[in-house]
Amino acid sequence: MLREVMREIKSKITPMFLFFSILVTIALISFAVYRSQNYQLRDSLNYFTFILDGGLPITFPIIAILVFVASFSGEVKNRFLTYSRMRRPIMDTVYIKLTANIILTCLFFFILIFVSFLFAYYIEPHLGVAEYDPEGYGLTKDNIKADTYTRHTFTQLLKYGTFTYGILYSLWVGINAAVYSSIGFFLVLIMKNRFLALTLPYIVYLIVSFTLASLGIETYRPNYVIFPFDYLQNPIWTAFVPFFVLTVGLFWLTTYVKRNTSKVDSLT
Repeated sequence: MLREVMREIKSKITPMFLFFSILVTIALISFAVYRSQNYQLRDSLNYFTFILDGGLPITFPIIAILVFVASFSGEVKNRFLTYSRMRRPIMDTVYIKLTANIILTCLFFFILIFVSFLFAYYIEPHLGVAEYDPEGYGLTKDNIKADTYTRHTFTQLLKYGTFTYGILYSLWVGINAAVYSSIGFFLVLIMKNRFLALTLPYIVYLIVSFTLASLGIETYRPNYVIFPFDYLQNPIWTAFVPFFVLTVGLFWLTTYVKRNTSKVDSLT
């Protein structure tokens, strides 16, 4: 199965996919470089969050779907899954493609976030693009490092090293992206309206975020638990509450498709 998964991943890494990956990364960093001309920032952590706090929190589920599920939707429409019955059980094909989706989407976002992290911490300081004024925020050389530990959720990890924070936070975003894309993956299988199936994770992401904000429960907003830069620091465990809800929903979708293979039109 692993060989089939790797083959599936390789088939998706097309020139268009690579172009899309590079375009998103360049657009994210370039937009931050342009905007930073009008701001005075605290430090590299502030610049890192500045990169990510532009359009990414709004477009996150859409980009997650585009990485794999969008092309997978075309395969479902063209009845590719049903043709694979000649070689293997249909659910084996589903699991192969689901695993490829999880790996590719997680890797895509991990690289995107980690490259942004490397730019903010190790490239931008040499370029001198941004203007830093930590004193304007009441910070000095003696307290600025301690300030980063309490600035946002997950920056607690900076106590264990800058790279530890960069790697673990990048992985956190990647895993969340994989969950959203996997939910979209199963919706494409279940729903006849492909456009609705592809956009439903994004719609739910927005509705839940706005609903929780109106109820005053902003701690658990989907956008805040993934990109916690506009909110006070919370214990890291709070971010896992909505993540747990998502994984339960994903588990239910997986179970439903497995138990109702003969009733799902795209698999018959």
